Amino acid sequence: MSASDEVLFSDGLGDRLQVRDHHGRPTHESLLIRPELTAIPSFEFALNERIWLVEKFDHPTFLTIRNIVRVPGRLASISLTHDLVGGVRLSDVLARAATTGLPTSTAALFVLKEVLDGLAELHRQSGELAHGAIGPERIVLADGRVRIADYVLGSAIEQLRFTPERYWKELRVAASSSAGGVRLDRPVDVAQAAMIAVAMFAGRPLRDTEFLGGLGEVLTGISVPQPIRTWLLKALHMDTRRVFIHAGEASKALDEALAEAGIRPMRKDIEPLGGGRIGATLLRPPPNFRPMEAPPSPPVPASTLPKLAPLITKPPVPAAKPRRDVDARQYAQQGYTMVTQRTPVSAGFRKFIWGAGLVLLMTTAFTGAQFIRPPEWLFSNTGTLVIESNPQGVAVNVNGKPHGVTPLTLKVEAGLHEVELHGPGKPRIFKVHVTRGDRVAQFIEFFRR
Repeated sequence: MSASDEVLFSDGLGDRLQVRDHHGRPTHESLLIRPELTAIPSFEFALNERIWLVEKFDHPTFLTIRNIVRVPGRLASISLTHDLVGGVRLSDVLARAATTGLPTSTAALFVLKEVLDGLAELHRQSGELAHGAIGPERIVLADGRVRIADYVLGSAIEQLRFTPERYWKELRVAASSSAGGVRLDRPVDVAQAAMIAVAMFAGRPLRDTEFLGGLGEVLTGISVPQPIRTWLLKALHMDTRRVFIHAGEASKALDEALAEAGIRPMRKDIEPLGGGRIGATLLRPPPNFRPMEAPPSPPVPASTLPKLAPLITKPPVPAAKPRRDVDARQYAQQGYTMVTQRTPVSAGFRKFIWGAGLVLLMTTAFTGAQFIRPPEWLFSNTGTLVIESNPQGVAVNVNGKPHGVTPLTLKVEAGLHEVELHGPGKPRIFKVHVTRGDRVAQFIEFFRR
């Protein structure tokens, strides 16, 4: 972090910085993640894996991650950078709601619907892909639009193995516990979005004790139409047997609840909340950052994210020199040789040459096949039969004809053959099938009395 960087605000995940260039102009925003989190090896591994997974995901609702860099220091940290969009964080709107006035219910529902629609696009990318850290701190209102930030942190935050209460108290990340531990999956994304709406209905930030599963008192205190309340109870996992599986399902159910309640939230409803826009600027890496090196375990390098192409100024095209006619006699007098440019071969003639060559090759191959004997193994109709016995020296008959004594190797026609061995005691008779080009071995042991 340089002296020109401005801390916009801090939360449990780290510091949000507005980075400026050497002229003092804002260039981009970044999240400087707390070193205590990045010190966990699996955190960085999961972060790189998620960035690789969403490398091609670019949706206007999301603040697209443009770069990931490692920040040197006593404890190395990681910074996620994105374009500068300005606006205001929803957490700031809730913090000053006591003095500026409560957000309207239609504004809360508009934000909720926009967040769900954006999450639905993210969930469609993969069956396991989720944001995992939706909250007022990660929602930006800019130019009358709702933008979602920090969408690559969910799987990395899972590696911390906190309890749901600790996730909420330290990181402001709503989580629900299950038999396999805490999972920040798609149903939790819906619950986190619903908690944003609850905070806006209440007109204040949710407290440390009001985590997912502890919202009974605040839900009692808000006044919303019954269809919206029913939707909230399902989204907030009040009945774990009835939850929304993904944001697309939740968004469709919210549309039905809004229609039943007769509410039509509109974009103009969030204009009183603020969220002016600073002209978006292209990303330029800050001078004190260096590209992040991939850790030894991640499957992909940390620099897999698309970077904005630098502006390249083309050199001026030199003026063409006037052409002068060349006198061949002057070159001949000075000992030079004139080289005339050959006329290029037409496409039709090239096709004719290729066709003629192909016909010649096929004719040569056909003629050669008439006179050159193919290798025996190619069209062989025989196989190899190997017969061994204990003791050795046992007489062998194949198909009723004697062929010597064991150990014996015969080349026989492919098919079924009857083998008879005359050793101590009774003769042994068996049938064996030999496949063309195959080798079949049989071992017979005679027990002596």
